[in-house]
Amino acid sequence: MQDKKEQKRELILDAAFELILEKGYSNTKIIDIANKVGIGKGTVYEYFDSKEMIALELISTRAARDYTKICEEVDMLTTARDQLSRYVQLQLDTFSKFRMNITDFRNEFMRNDSEISTRIMTAIHDIAFLQLGFIYNIIEKGIANGEFKKLDPHSASICFLGSINAYLGLSHHSDDLNQTELFKDFDFDKNEDTFLDCIFKGLLA
Repeated sequence: MQDKKEQKRELILDAAFELILEKGYSNTKIIDIANKVGIGKGTVYEYFDSKEMIALELISTRAARDYTKICEEVDMLTTARDQLSRYVQLQLDTFSKFRMNITDFRNEFMRNDSEISTRIMTAIHDIAFLQLGFIYNIIEKGIANGEFKKLDPHSASICFLGSINAYLGLSHHSDDLNQTELFKDFDFDKNEDTFLDCIFKGLLA
């Protein structure tokens, strides 16, 4: 069981996480975090030296930890196709549960990079490259064992990851998208299989 000090530390991180998603990193102030938790501004500084330290902790606990869990579950599967399918499903499940995904969280730091330190940028890029490398290894394995056709795994992993991020990003704005005539009543959850089919089979007849 967490002691009171650890619980308060987690409350500060939770509040910062929600505020950054809502307002962006640059627009989130220490006083906003303190007010959301219901503590004094000085109390926040008892746990974290700066907003940067809160951000770095969030990236390592919320972002990196969640990606690690996804990778561990995906690694339990045998075939490359099953692994990629499960990776997409876990990303969609995370989004459906929290109405955001780690890419959204990462993008909140990128709204205005004037305040973003080198350490934060490095931590963000480390997660992005970890994700890309994980997908690359799966695709490379699929090519080697004959599951996938022979192609450049670098380009394939970038296309695959880009497609997932685009799908998740648009699903985040599904209500706005449904306002357009072309995508009226389009349901992202119901079209998950079609999305995966497009990724694996491409557009050629």
